[in-house]
Amino acid sequence: MASHAMAFAILFPRPYVLEVSKLRQQLEEAHLAWATEWRLRQQEFVIENIRFAHDPHWKQRFFSLQSARDGAHWFWQATRVIVTCTGASI
Repeated sequence: MASHAMAFAILFPRPYVLEVSKLRQQLEEAHLAWATEWRLRQQEFVIENIRFAHDPHWKQRFFSLQSARDGAHWFWQATRVIVTCTGASI
């Protein structure tokens, strides 16, 4: 009979309800402490709204990547022609 009880204990172990609930309680307490600390630190952080003046000619500026891509400046137009001719000769 003892072997049958031991076999059933191995196949169907008792649930660890007390240990899981203690662990869950500790986890919830740790999360609550972290969330409280996080909220306190967030109040110190202030986002500044930084606004830049809009430059309507930003595409035509010499060192603008958009100007180099569009060829809006004579230098970039000449560079594109030279690169195209050099690439074609190779």
